[in-house]
Amino acid sequence: MLFILFCIAIALIATAGIYCIIATHNLLRVLIALEIVGKAALLLLLLAGIICGQMAQAESFIIVMIIVEVVVTAIGAILCVALHARTGSLDIRLLSKGREDTHA
Repeated sequence: MLFILFCIAIALIATAGIYCIIATHNLLRVLIALEIVGKAALLLLLLAGIICGQMAQAESFIIVMIIVEVVVTAIGAILCVALHARTGSLDIRLLSKGREDTHA
C-alpha cells in the first residue's frame, strides 16, 4: 500500500512539473519546473532501489543526479540573467527574436 501511495506521489509531482514546463513562458518558472521533474525522477530512482533491494547503487545514482541538477540549474540561471540583460524580460518567446536576420 505504501508503494502505491509513493508511486502516486511521484506521478503527481512529475505531472505538475511537466505541466509547468508546458504552460509557462517565463524562463525562471521553466527552470523551477525542471527541478520539480528532476526531484520526481530522484524519488522514482529511490523507489526502484527500495524495490530491488539495491539501495547503495540507487543512492550513488541519486548523488550523481543531484550534481547534474546543480549544473543544469546553474546554466539555466546564467541563461536567465543573459536573457534579462538582453531583452529586459524572462519571456522564452523572446529567445527566437532576432534569429530571422541570421538565417539569410
